[in-house]
Amino acid sequence: MTEQEKLLIYKTSFILNKDTSQMKLNDIIEELIDVIESKTDWTISNNEELLYSLNAK
Repeated sequence: MTEQEKLLIYKTSFILNKDTSQMKLNDIIEELIDVIESKTDWTISNNEELLYSLNAK
């Protein structure tokens, strides 16, 4: 295993909070997309609430 592969496993395991060393790459990508989408949804939701509260003043 190359250093690049080890680093990828370390980083994806950290982000997904589970061991990714035995996962297929497609499964890792799907889970990473889910994490990104959930954080994006949270950010959009909070920004919309902030804009609404600023406009209400």
